[in-house]
Amino acid sequence: MLLELEGVRGGYGHQEIVKGVSCAADHGDILCLVGPNGCGKTTLFRLLLGVLPTTGGSIRIGGKETKTLSPKALANLIAYIPQYHTPVFAYTVLDVVIMGRASHLSAFEAPKAVDRDAAFEALEKVNAAHLANQKYTALSGGQRQLILIARAICQSAQVFVMDEPAANLDYANHQLLMEVVADLAKRGYCVVMSTHSPEHPASIGTKVLLMRAGQVAAFGPPQEVITPEHLQAVYGIEMDVATVTDRYGVQRTICLPVKRPGETIS
Repeated sequence: MLLELEGVRGGYGHQEIVKGVSCAADHGDILCLVGPNGCGKTTLFRLLLGVLPTTGGSIRIGGKETKTLSPKALANLIAYIPQYHTPVFAYTVLDVVIMGRASHLSAFEAPKAVDRDAAFEALEKVNAAHLANQKYTALSGGQRQLILIARAICQSAQVFVMDEPAANLDYANHQLLMEVVADLAKRGYCVVMSTHSPEHPASIGTKVLLMRAGQVAAFGPPQEVITPEHLQAVYGIEMDVATVTDRYGVQRTICLPVKRPGETIS
């Protein structure tokens, strides 16, 4: 198993936010973290990335305890793709992607031809090679997300951590990004993605970690976790989970908040 979390605990100061989380994901998996605001998803990401120290349990990537690794060694295993990124300088897209090679270079070493080749290859994997010479600051939000994914690919990490990657995108770019994420999994990467949409794991996820109050509410395949009972327990509202068939005969899962006719919010 590529990524293993066992009884992970941690938080800020004396306040424990994540309370004994266990889950696992392998090459080709898309592990979706789902749960309400304040349930501990972001804190779990920070523990996973080594930004916060764990106070209990273990995190292993490729069998290696992450707390025993240097920041550089950890960066060669796991990459973070933020929800949004505001650039300070007008770097070209190629320069931004090459920055993903930082963990492979010494402090004063300049990128070489092999690093440029890796950057172009990463751009091709997200179908964005045509943007290589454009200014990163001139790109749309959807294009920037693709470039940040290319930068992570260029980093040569095996695990990608994505914090609500589609939160600020319009519907078309949202769908495009989900297709890119699915393609990453097909290429053998392990994607850990937080989302506020319980439909994401049902459409592209292979595993779901449903969280509540820093703990695991449910973990497993989407069809076992994304259920009316689990969602109601976590979100505190009644929900239906329905399967529909689109015009091309593909079955899709949708989640609908529901209430009894005439019922008012108290």
